[in-house]
Amino acid sequence: MNYISIDYWTRKSGLAYSVEGFCFAWKTVSTTDILNIVPKWATERKAEAIIVGMPYNIDGSMSKHGKRVGGFIKKLETVTTLPVMIHDERLSTSEALLGFDEYGVNGDVDAEAARLILIDFLNKK
Repeated sequence: MNYISIDYWTRKSGLAYSVEGFCFAWKTVSTTDILNIVPKWATERKAEAIIVGMPYNIDGSMSKHGKRVGGFIKKLETVTTLPVMIHDERLSTSEALLGFDEYGVNGDVDAEAARLILIDFLNKK
């Protein structure tokens, strides 16, 4: 199955996709444009579901930003017929930054965080 994933933030959001179990960071887009971009992009990628990272607090409770993500998911469900699933994304941005730092590269942190969310989702599926 092919999936797309979203690392949602208030100003910009990272996007990633999978093809036959391989995950790729795509890009970061303005959050104001995301509801226009995702439905068409999901069709192009032949996605069967959309995975949205849910930013829980370290203790597992719902974060303040998590409530915003929940509102975004409700809007997303009005513009696509694909199933929308949430996946715990605690520390995905930190993990992306550490990976770039470890290898001494610059990259699209938000898209990489979306890729890491998708990898974790597939590994736990």
